[in-house]
Amino acid sequence: MIMRSSEAQVVKNSIRTLLAQNRIADAIAVIDTFMQSNPPPPELVLWRAQLLLSAGRLADAITAFRTAISVAPRSGTAELGLAVALGESGQSDAAVVAARSAIAKGADSPGARFVLGRALFGSNRYDAAEAEFRRAIRFDPTHVAAHTNLAELVWMRTGDFRTATNGIDVALRATPGHLELRLLKAKLLEASGQTNEVYPELAEGIRHRATSVELHVAASQAALKFDAACALAHAETAVRTAPASVDAISAYADALLTSGHAERVVAVTDKLLAVNPDDGHAIAVRASAWRMLGDPRYRALYDYQNFVKPSKIDTPAGWQNLTSYLCDLAQALSRLHEALRAQPLMQTLRSGTQIELRLEQSQDPAIRAFTQAIDGPIRRYMESIGMGEDLLRRRNTGTYKLSGIWSVRLRPNGYHVNHFHGKGWLSSACHIHVPDALGMEGKEGWLTFGEPGIPTTPHLTPEHFVRPEPGVLVLFPSWMWHGTIPFSGTPTDSRLTIAFDVVSI
Repeated sequence: MIMRSSEAQVVKNSIRTLLAQNRIADAIAVIDTFMQSNPPPPELVLWRAQLLLSAGRLADAITAFRTAISVAPRSGTAELGLAVALGESGQSDAAVVAARSAIAKGADSPGARFVLGRALFGSNRYDAAEAEFRRAIRFDPTHVAAHTNLAELVWMRTGDFRTATNGIDVALRATPGHLELRLLKAKLLEASGQTNEVYPELAEGIRHRATSVELHVAASQAALKFDAACALAHAETAVRTAPASVDAISAYADALLTSGHAERVVAVTDKLLAVNPDDGHAIAVRASAWRMLGDPRYRALYDYQNFVKPSKIDTPAGWQNLTSYLCDLAQALSRLHEALRAQPLMQTLRSGTQIELRLEQSQDPAIRAFTQAIDGPIRRYMESIGMGEDLLRRRNTGTYKLSGIWSVRLRPNGYHVNHFHGKGWLSSACHIHVPDALGMEGKEGWLTFGEPGIPTTPHLTPEHFVRPEPGVLVLFPSWMWHGTIPFSGTPTDSRLTIAFDVVSI
């Protein structure tokens, strides 16, 4: 039965009501029910695909967008949606094809050029990606995502910060009150090591937008390094302005920790965890406060003996031994790192390069086989910790999936700043290649645990150390503070790792 226009309007109204209540799954179900008409209305077919994409159901979204294209072959919007879904699922080459088809069908816009640029970036076609990001900015001089990706790409390829951020500076001179661009410039200054310029940049933004919660949160975080009272004042302003803002409350907890108010940190983070028990930031900051207070709950949380576990990865099928596999894997990863000169602008490494990995889509057999190499160690870790009611074990279902995977190559004097992973359950460091002299001078290049990534009063030092060894995967809770110690060496030395987060399913 063909759906009449009045019936279609009822469906649309119902979907809008459900989306206003953030009930995406229910909205999809409504569309599925009404799409049993023949032929299905093109608008609803496309809407369904977009909702599946919003819900993170990438495989279903890809299929749905292809159906939408078959129903409306001239739809550039459907083709662009397919490009986004393909890109988010790691199918960068296919995403490039879909994005170019969308533009050819008339869906040319800053967003379309950005999607194409991201797909080209994912395919390691850096010159073409840079060109598309620049086209997006010419379409829209304040396109924040395009500015972010362009700046990071230019920085990683050249290490020239001023060239990388020139477009942002031009846009800020034209629109000095632009919130997102001001925050972006401050983040890029911080990530490139120009920490003395971060607070003045944010102060200039506050001069134009004095009540901005986001700017006061960022200013608080910047001030932690040089003035605890200033950091606390900005955080208090943010909380007064937006009492329910998680970002503002989290910044307030950080400022309290830096100021030495451990008991108040516990009270603030307890409230955050009452709303979201898996808030990684709140867990990490509260743990540091417990340590400062000598609270026995800290040792239960930072149980290094049981929670930080180094183990050899398995030798995948197709290799005679682990040594030969690591050699092939190191060569494949090094080829990917060669095109870059500097670290991503908003990551934790310093003096090195980082690349995102798409294991299943990789053309290299050693990279594809890494999933097989780590499956056994991950499952053995889950089995060893068991199930329980504490923060770590209560999320152990016995099944898992990877949530992001990347490779880092550090040069001599390179290191990771202390940090945690807010969206993971387990985090990792798998060492593929380390210099022969690593660790010979003290603990150079070693993993450290327990030292917060923000200043504290009193200062908290690292408590636990793990020496990197080729083929050894270290697994640990994502909310644990961790970093690395810089290492010395010759210009040809490097420390090559793969890291990933694990979430239970």
